[in-house]
Amino acid sequence: MKTNFFLAALLISIFGFGQLGVSSGSYSMFQSNGLGSYNEHGMLNERMIIVEDFVNYHKHQIKIPTDTKPALSIDYNNSLLDDSDRFILQIGIATPFKENLPKSQKDVNVSLVIDNSGSMSGGKLEYVKQAMKTFIGELPDGANVSIVVFSSDAELRQKNVKLTTNRSKIYQIIDGIYTAGSTNINAGMMLGYEEIIKAHKAGMNSRLILLTDGMTNAGETNHEKILENSKRYNDEGIEISTIGVGQYIDFDLLRSLSDYGRGSNHFIGEAEKDIQKVFISEVENLLYNLGKDAEITIELPEGFSIGKVYGFKPEFLADNIVSVPLENLNSGQTQVILMEVEKGTSQNLVITSRLNFTKDGKRIESKENVRYSGAQSKNTNNEIAKNYSIALMADALKQYAADYVNGKSPAKTKIENAMKFAERKSDTKDEDVKRIYDLLKTL
Repeated sequence: MKTNFFLAALLISIFGFGQLGVSSGSYSMFQSNGLGSYNEHGMLNERMIIVEDFVNYHKHQIKIPTDTKPALSIDYNNSLLDDSDRFILQIGIATPFKENLPKSQKDVNVSLVIDNSGSMSGGKLEYVKQAMKTFIGELPDGANVSIVVFSSDAELRQKNVKLTTNRSKIYQIIDGIYTAGSTNINAGMMLGYEEIIKAHKAGMNSRLILLTDGMTNAGETNHEKILENSKRYNDEGIEISTIGVGQYIDFDLLRSLSDYGRGSNHFIGEAEKDIQKVFISEVENLLYNLGKDAEITIELPEGFSIGKVYGFKPEFLADNIVSVPLENLNSGQTQVILMEVEKGTSQNLVITSRLNFTKDGKRIESKENVRYSGAQSKNTNNEIAKNYSIALMADALKQYAADYVNGKSPAKTKIENAMKFAERKSDTKDEDVKRIYDLLKTL
């Protein structure tokens, strides 16, 4: 009966939260805390505002593949900018739902590294423990699992072991986790990595899942050193996903760890259904992964130039070519990359996107072309205005926060202009637009 309750809670939660399998920590934190996560400058740090998290929190209206391969889409809008020399380009990436995919045949090797410091007391830790048991229950027989808890120091509760049908002993170990002490993230993380590496081999789905609700305040506290420690194992092919719980977390650290470690970055509230959802997402990422080390390259016609890319960490290879690293490709994802483009003169008006990723040790490329037309394409996705409005508002909020951090008096002009754009070009009553629109109204 208990299991049925948790599964029911999970199903309910899926309809109330962003899509699975894509980092949404930044936006989820805002949704939970609003502007309540202040730093020493009196405003949320701009590094906590990840524009792509805001844009890709909701499912997009792009074609979902029905086969087992990711799909690309190219859309553009010539009228959004009220400028005949510029247009908005949207590149979409979608992956098939897990129902259309076979389970990965790769061995799974995972370490659950759980904060059991004093601040995790009460219902929060109990919900995490139930979610851990759900996670363990979904893994296949033969998967390697270890469990580490950390507070002032780290403790190995379950050494790296292969799962069998009978998992009652591991469930008892999880039930025996209680709270005490401070928060030593580095110690917990390193002990988890040490267990994973014992069974790790090339091609294995090895991942450390780190959950914490606090700032690292014991042991090694230097972020750069902690990142350096983690990268050593990431370079061996071991990934890391991070889960932040509550208002006072080391978001910069957690995001940086997951970015380099090619895992996902989650933020969750303290509700049971939030925590269940994230652990289920991590199971699916391990069992239904389509590709790793993903990167997309967008090439525009000669003479065109790419202006602003909203979010991500783009690398400009030329004025008209940009490369964007992505998270691992997991089931049921939709992501878009938005950019402003300045038109040029060219006889070949083809826009090309190439998605490259590693699958079973081989580098695979997926390619999509579309011919650009100065006239509005009838096939162009009508959701571009909505996505661009969200990107514009998130970018304005990021700049507003940066002004505070840099000691400037933040001007509301960019915020107000972004809101006016959303009012003119999109529907501010749409739930996805409304979330950030209403947030900006509070400034």
